[in-house]
Amino acid sequence: MVYKYKDTITTVAGSASGNTLPLHGICKYIYIEPTTATTTYNVTITDDDNHTVKNFDLRFFKGAMRDFTEFVVQGIYTISISNATANEAFTVKMLVREL
Repeated sequence: MVYKYKDTITTVAGSASGNTLPLHGICKYIYIEPTTATTTYNVTITDDDNHTVKNFDLRFFKGAMRDFTEFVVQGIYTISISNATANEAFTVKMLVREL
């Protein structure tokens, strides 16, 4: 079974973060989209031990970010948006396949 996690994170002063619900399985897809298509930003995902599991910090995204790299998820994850060129709402979606 595949579960969809969906949330909205709003940046203030160019950054924000949000926590997922407890996730268990394999993350198949990550989608992050700012309200404005011209907004650029960085993304980092950390686990509940504060270890970085996905570091997109070295790359600026413009508009929607789509990542199909699979990784195992177990617990609560923090999705951090930084260096955003606008303070606005970002839609965050993750598809997780249950093990």
